[in-house]
Amino acid sequence: MNNFSNIAEYISGFSDGQKMLLTDLYSIIKKHVPKETTEKISYGMPTFYYNGNLIHFAMYKNHLGIYPGPDAIEEFQDQLTSVKTSKGAIQFPLDQLLPEKLIANIIAYNVSKLKDKKAANWNAYNDKWTDAEEFMQQLIVKTNLDKAIKWDKEVYTFNNKNVIAWGGFKDFFSLWFFNGVFLSDPEKVLVNASDGKTKSMRQWRFTNVDDMDEKKILSYINESIQTIKDGKEIKADVFEEKKPEGIFKDFLENNIDVKNAFEKLTKGKQKEYVVYIDEAKQEKTKTARLEKIKELILQNKGLNDKYKTK
Repeated sequence: MNNFSNIAEYISGFSDGQKMLLTDLYSIIKKHVPKETTEKISYGMPTFYYNGNLIHFAMYKNHLGIYPGPDAIEEFQDQLTSVKTSKGAIQFPLDQLLPEKLIANIIAYNVSKLKDKKAANWNAYNDKWTDAEEFMQQLIVKTNLDKAIKWDKEVYTFNNKNVIAWGGFKDFFSLWFFNGVFLSDPEKVLVNASDGKTKSMRQWRFTNVDDMDEKKILSYINESIQTIKDGKEIKADVFEEKKPEGIFKDFLENNIDVKNAFEKLTKGKQKEYVVYIDEAKQEKTKTARLEKIKELILQNKGLNDKYKTK
């Protein structure tokens, strides 16, 4: 089932029982997402988008899967013991009622993480790079790649795996090779635009369309396709636990009641607090944040619980 362009078409392709369950889930999600949320098909699944992918879902033979991301699953692990989960997915049995309150809380958690995120404006400098865009549109038809829309952007794929995308920025036009880390890079041109964050993707940047060599770019694309055929990919990291250090650790040692309450929190909630304190650059900011979270910890609340539905 892949001939659908919206969520309604996706749901209509299933049997009556599956269709009813999908409709229930769709209604639950619609009820609890912000009004600014948009709907689309992403990764072949119904997707709700709010400054980023808020939640996906998909029907399978023996379960209904929702995909809220690994952080949300870690956050709600204590409430997910009765269902099967993986790093990024929750599998609900087809013969059970959907837990609306839990789903609503998961959505609210993701909303709290995405609400201040600025959506990427991929079209900001399109006019400046019209020639480069036209060059790539003519080049890409010479490949056997498929076009998909992901992150509101054209992405070209092979066997449903991302290969290449491109876009113009203020000072350069960039080709993004999603498996770039595995490329031999004979021209020595690939860079990691987000060092420490982007593990697989690499960019090839141009400041003038005259520097874009079709033969060389096709060579990089073909090598990218080969990495997919060879099964090369970087596996997702397992959940990394974070322990309080420095001023946070001292604060807990000097406030035993807070320390005891902190240790009763889930690992996901503990990590949120540690990251929140560590992100502060100045000691006075760390101190102010410690005072802010003290009562939340004593109330057995997570940093983002205030965004969750009751």
